[in-house]
Amino acid sequence: MARQTILARNGTDRLVVTTICTHFIFFHEAGFQFRTQRRLGRRWAPTDEALQPLDVQCSFNQGDDPAAFGATPQTGTGFYKLSCDQMSIRTHCVNVVRGGPTETEPNGGNDARSVRNVVVSFTYDDRAQTISHRS
Repeated sequence: MARQTILARNGTDRLVVTTICTHFIFFHEAGFQFRTQRRLGRRWAPTDEALQPLDVQCSFNQGDDPAAFGATPQTGTGFYKLSCDQMSIRTHCVNVVRGGPTETEPNGGNDARSVRNVVVSFTYDDRAQTISHRS
């Protein structure tokens, strides 16, 4: 995971961008997320009123489109996430008890298990930015 925090508007707004490239035995996730926040006294509060990143583009591996891996967006107040995930059901454990097959689901090369690199490019406060995660 790579993370970048950028201040704007004389430190009253901030953008926190994080790449996602998680590979556990039974769970894989790839993508990125960002949070836009505004300073309220001593704390940062999520808001859509803060300066937003522009021209946001994400690619997986060697420039592949995240949509080809099934990535979908999620949004909330001051929050955007684009990711895909793959959860392998622990059929091995269940099938050992039942006496059935113990193979895991094959990797077709087009889901979160295949993502090794995430690159996010965007413009924030009139400056081009790039953040990347490489496994």
